[in-house]
Amino acid sequence: MIPLSKKIALVSASAIVIILVVLIALPYFTQTGTSHVSSVAAGSTGKLQVITSFRPITLLVEPVARDYADVTQLLPPGAEPHEYEPTPGDAMTLAKGKVLFYDGPFMEPWVENIAGSANPDIVRAPFIDSIPPSALAQMKTEYPDFPNTDQDPHLWLSPQLAEYYVPYIANQLSAADPANASGYQKNAAAFEVRLKKLDADYSLGLTNCTTRTFLTSHAFLDYQAAAYNLTALSISGLSPDAEPSVKQMASILNEAKADNVQGVLAETDEVQALSQSIATELNLPLYPYSTMEILPGGSPEPGDNDYVTIMENNLQQMRQTLKCQ
Repeated sequence: MIPLSKKIALVSASAIVIILVVLIALPYFTQTGTSHVSSVAAGSTGKLQVITSFRPITLLVEPVARDYADVTQLLPPGAEPHEYEPTPGDAMTLAKGKVLFYDGPFMEPWVENIAGSANPDIVRAPFIDSIPPSALAQMKTEYPDFPNTDQDPHLWLSPQLAEYYVPYIANQLSAADPANASGYQKNAAAFEVRLKKLDADYSLGLTNCTTRTFLTSHAFLDYQAAAYNLTALSISGLSPDAEPSVKQMASILNEAKADNVQGVLAETDEVQALSQSIATELNLPLYPYSTMEILPGGSPEPGDNDYVTIMENNLQQMRQTLKCQ
């Protein structure tokens, strides 16, 4: 859970951003009555202006939007979405947007405040709203360890759940830009084919494995574990910054040994020293896994900006961790 003090700090930061934006933009409005942000920021391309919060959202929206809309991501390279503090530039970006896609209030607690103040008319489209409550209830019935969506935001790491996102994205874009609705729906259909194949690859690739239990640095793969009949043990629970007690650590080690754990998965962007120490304690290899949360700096490699390619690479890491045939 996010500490109260941190929530207060985020709200305060948002308020400061809004004040700064007003002060920055005021001369432009008083001179001409319109904003002079920039020709592109103001939507001079004539395309639908779509805003995304951070990288996984962008990677899922862009294949549907493609050439019909301009997609702008708020978080810059290296920024972490949980504790991000919005800037005046973010507020100005939101001010020209028509649709805002984000994961949900737990992942980006700062989104609602700044979006509502910078652009009350922007359509807010949290991905969590794309999954019917009945579907979540069914998953919970089938998988007792299914996470609580109010606490664990990593739904995009389950290909099965990602399939709900695509028609949701297409419908939101179509409603905002009816003239290109057929294009969005066509793009969505093509992307859905790729996601269904990805789901099938996971189901087949995780069938014949030495163990069905794996250890993670913190709890970020529970949705995926539930989808493919796996068991995820985590070192530090939901928070990557939490440190387990000696008693909790002993319990984790004992359960990992009892379940024949063969490897430890840790986020590529922060392979924690804690994970490495556990891997050493159990004499297990450590495998990097990309959650896609942080936008890397520099020039991207081929496939770095493709959700399916990244998830296929993650599948190979998972197969090594579980020692699959």
